[in-house]
Amino acid sequence: MASRSRSLKATVLTLTEFGEGHREALLLTESEGLLRAAVFGGAKSKLRGLVAPYQTGVAWLYSDPVKKSHKITDFDVTAWRPAIRESLVRTWCAALCAELCSRTHGTADWVLVNGFLDGIDRSSDAECRRGLLRFLWRILSHAGVAPDLSACARCCRIGTAVGQNGENEVLYYSPYEDACLCALCARAEERNFPIPAEAAAYLRATADREAREARALSLGPESEAALRNFLFFLASRLVGGSLRAVETGEGII
Repeated sequence: MASRSRSLKATVLTLTEFGEGHREALLLTESEGLLRAAVFGGAKSKLRGLVAPYQTGVAWLYSDPVKKSHKITDFDVTAWRPAIRESLVRTWCAALCAELCSRTHGTADWVLVNGFLDGIDRSSDAECRRGLLRFLWRILSHAGVAPDLSACARCCRIGTAVGQNGENEVLYYSPYEDACLCALCARAEERNFPIPAEAAAYLRATADREAREARALSLGPESEAALRNFLFFLASRLVGGSLRAVETGEGII
């Protein structure tokens, strides 16, 4: 008979209460994806301080194959990330990360998620807001739903300035076609999600540059706001509905 006890690397995404002082943890594991496990014990349990949202470590699990249930018997924390809980912006960014992991059923990559949590733990609020854009784009790319930013889906050209102010350097994401269009091709009703050239260059850079290099790229307030609207829309489409964190985050992010 296979052993019912094992250990694996895990990041705590959320905790929910059940029974009298017990909790259920949603874990993102390195080897098994998403996994739910009970955390038994009240306020005096040593696990209460160890199994906390956004902390990573080695979880010792006891599994019941008949009931198809798991419980955490011990948790050795390797990344505490205390600064996430010290800022409303950091906490909100981490909550959105957790919701995406949960609602995409573990599509999020282990390295990507933990890298993002490490990054916001040691970043300022402004850096967290910028880092969230990189994270969302990489999540969408990893899931295979990020639209092509290299060319207009209709005329297959982009980047050639035509008209005043180089108008067709702005891309427009069309939800109807799930593709990007240049200013020459996009109709009025397809211009709800503009992507300025600066913003498109920033997203392309996230694919092949280190985070510290991407942070050094220029991204003005208008481009940042445009990316936020665009990426939040795509993330909501990815999960098949509105994101609770986005709905409750107005004024924070």
